[in-house]
Amino acid sequence: MADRPPDLSADAIAILVREIGELRRTAEGTLIDQAKLKTRYDDATTGILSNDRFDREAWKALTEPQQTAIEAKLSSLKRDLLGPWPGTDGPEDPRSFMHKDYASNSAIMVLTLVAILGLLLDLGLICHEWEAATAGTRRILDFTTESESATTAKAIATAQLPRPSPGPKEGADLTSSPTPPAVDAVTTAASPIPPSSSATTISEPKKPGDIPGKVTEQAVLWMVILMGALGGFLHVASSMANFVGARQLLKSWIIYYLLIPFQGAALAPVIYLLLRVGVLNPAGTTKSGTPTESLNLIGIYAFAALTGLFSKKAIEMLAAVFETVFKKADTTDSLEKPKSDAGKSGK
Repeated sequence: MADRPPDLSADAIAILVREIGELRRTAEGTLIDQAKLKTRYDDATTGILSNDRFDREAWKALTEPQQTAIEAKLSSLKRDLLGPWPGTDGPEDPRSFMHKDYASNSAIMVLTLVAILGLLLDLGLICHEWEAATAGTRRILDFTTESESATTAKAIATAQLPRPSPGPKEGADLTSSPTPPAVDAVTTAASPIPPSSSATTISEPKKPGDIPGKVTEQAVLWMVILMGALGGFLHVASSMANFVGARQLLKSWIIYYLLIPFQGAALAPVIYLLLRVGVLNPAGTTKSGTPTESLNLIGIYAFAALTGLFSKKAIEMLAAVFETVFKKADTTDSLEKPKSDAGKSGK
């Protein structure tokens, strides 16, 4: 069945122009390229508008081929505005996370709260575990024992407090010296002699986490994870601020922002292991027997935070390392000889 010829009457074109104008207003604030839409609209309505309204007399003055071409442009523009705009992709269901649409206000507020609370919680854990991961004065996740710096500060404050000296009793004779108490020789001889402070005592062997000043491998790994998560939360906060400020945050990126801190926390230990093996290489222990003493702990923690902050670059670096280590090997059988060599040997 042949297609019907287009309706080129002035009334039909006036309705078409009005519908396109309403669709243009609806498309404002969506993902449709407004500049491209305006260009197509101006091209399709050239010569038929007067003060942004359809001019019937100008339309009647056009030849039939000109009217047919303008009607085709207007109809194509209407179809694109009603259906998926050229260049957009993804599911058409607006409830889908992959539907190309801007993030809602509630989603932006939830992501903002996640970034703020995550940063505060992670920074609090880093401050609490810092002495365990740098000085080894206590175990990790120990919320009952005070830090060494707090204990030292209390001891200094207590030592500096003035102690009141006992005054004389009321009615006592200030000129007479106090009489020393009589010492019972029998009691003194029978009383046990207190052990001297210089006496040595045999103590049980301590665990690595109980030795002051010794940073354990577990404490270093825990701090690396926390610093990787910190870099991930920083990436979420900075990226969200940029995209929301530019009004370009799409709801398909919500899952990405929620997973970035976990990605940084999981990726930082992998980078740390590569640093231990390839760069720092503390395979041999020092005389004290702890490999962590040969590490630059502050540098490792800073690198872990950068790993979470630039996780994409870190993954690309891991891919390059993997390709270098596991490069494609030549699978040609060594017993097989090229045809040229086989021909020479047969002569």
